Amino acid sequence: MSTLAIEITSERTALVSGAGDEKVELSAENGQSIHAVIAQFSRQHSADAGSPVEVTVQEAGRSRQLTVAPDGKVAQSLPTGPIPAPADTPPTQPDHRVDEPVTMAMTPLGDSPPPVGADTHARPVPAARTPASTSVLAAPEIAAGSHEPARTGLRGRLNTILNLRIAPKPESAEMRHRAAIASIIGPLPGFSIVTIANPKGGVGKTPLAVGLNAIIAEHRGAATTVCVDVADVGGSLADRVSIPPRDGHDVRSLIAAGAAEPGSIRPSALSQYLTRQPGGDDIVAGNNGAHGSSLGYDDAHAAAQILSQHREILIADTGNNRLAGSWHWATTHADVLLVPVPLRRDAAAAAHRMLLDLAATAGPAMMARTIVVITDGPGDAPMVEIDAVEAFLDAGVHSVARMPFEPRFASGERIAPSKLRRSTTEALTVIASTVIDLIAHAAA
Repeated sequence: MSTLAIEITSERTALVSGAGDEKVELSAENGQSIHAVIAQFSRQHSADAGSPVEVTVQEAGRSRQLTVAPDGKVAQSLPTGPIPAPADTPPTQPDHRVDEPVTMAMTPLGDSPPPVGADTHARPVPAARTPASTSVLAAPEIAAGSHEPARTGLRGRLNTILNLRIAPKPESAEMRHRAAIASIIGPLPGFSIVTIANPKGGVGKTPLAVGLNAIIAEHRGAATTVCVDVADVGGSLADRVSIPPRDGHDVRSLIAAGAAEPGSIRPSALSQYLTRQPGGDDIVAGNNGAHGSSLGYDDAHAAAQILSQHREILIADTGNNRLAGSWHWATTHADVLLVPVPLRRDAAAAAHRMLLDLAATAGPAMMARTIVVITDGPGDAPMVEIDAVEAFLDAGVHSVARMPFEPRFASGERIAPSKLRRSTTEALTVIASTVIDLIAHAAA
């Protein structure tokens, strides 16, 4: 029976020994858990070998033994190797042997009184012990959704009809969705900027910004994320959200308030310039041109400085002018860059040229935190997809995701996240999970 030794090195990676001369590194992607990737690799290895495989999984100092059969069945087992017998410990012998009695001279013990001031009845004081940070009696942590029954698929229907509590399969889409949510609520290293950019107009930048802002706030909580229209002039964010902003709730007013109160604006004062949406996410409307000037580099930077004191994530909805100072600020300061691309040659070519220019100016590190989002829509040319995906991957982007067609995005009307299609919500959840993972791993 062949053996595999797998060590889980992080939440997303594991190292496999025994699958060949060199070690194999496994990584969990697209919302999968590392345990699901290990199970898939072990089943494939057993099927290729045509015999059961004994798998040893080590995680956080603990070890589990599993036997994986060629048909994919997994059973917990004990190690098949011999158990080493304890070595006999030879009896200890004295260093020196003495044949006659040993005499020692000692001073006589007298009934001397104790020193003055000494407490003859004092008890010994035990050494100070450092209290443990966590009690061994504390209940174990319950991961969100780990013990919940299936809600979708055949198992979900059986649970609903028969009032059962069958768990979903580890490799099911429902478990991948739960893993994506777990990633979204994970810790962040600090204030982060997510920029959505494509110089071609009408490609879905604003709908993607609105949907992503709502999904992150749904899982991370209200007042954690804010979407800001950083177009130089005439952005459409205020026309697409559920609750439109009132007069004075815009980025220009926010910057003026920050200049009037140097330091940090109080949360109560900040709410006068943000517009809270039904899901707990906030938006800042863009520059409508009434002030007679466009939004520049320093303006966008000042707005971000104010919001960084009160929010975790800023989603920058950019305009179409690549020469604008605000566009330059949003792309150069982005922790993650999202590029929506419909399956049309004009939109794909514009996005590709933009990425090539950014790679030339900012270097490959910028591409390593870029996600291209292919969006379906009317008028698409499916034959463009293969060439577009290959071109984007050759440019060095982190990944290429896909968004299904959403009529509310294409309608031009206001977007209510609760009215979106289920497939759209699931796709936005996966994109949000990938964004949070990129931010967290870049800091590590």
